Amino acid sequence: MKKNKLAIGKRNEFAIWGYLLAEGFDVYPSLVDDKGIDGIVGYKGRYFEIQIKSGENWNNQRGISRAVVCENPNRIFLIYNTTEDEVRYFTGQHILDELEWQQSIDWDISQIKLPNRLLEKYESHNWNGFVAYLQASALA
Repeated sequence: MKKNKLAIGKRNEFAIWGYLLAEGFDVYPSLVDDKGIDGIVGYKGRYFEIQIKSGENWNNQRGISRAVVCENPNRIFLIYNTTEDEVRYFTGQHILDELEWQQSIDWDISQIKLPNRLLEKYESHNWNGFVAYLQASALA
């Protein structure tokens, strides 16, 4: 049976929304992936635009273009590695600040890769770091 990548991506989005609900966040998934936003997450009156990218590894997370990143540098991009059941999160500004991503977000098929160097640099941007970031940002 052939895997439908869009269906797989949508299932992974819903898994993330479920994890966020379990952490006590309000979750508002988009019915359509409009303007690079898969949904809004709310916490204590503060709301965050979220784009979720998932794959079986950390390479070639596609669809993160300069236009989408620049539209809102505070938008959060959550990369979900389904094989390892791990995440890394980045704001648009994080992506714009990384030299190698500045090039890859302009490619015809825009993407970011997460080699070991960047996985280690952003190690604290895992699930617990993501939850703490949302909570702290809501209280700021």
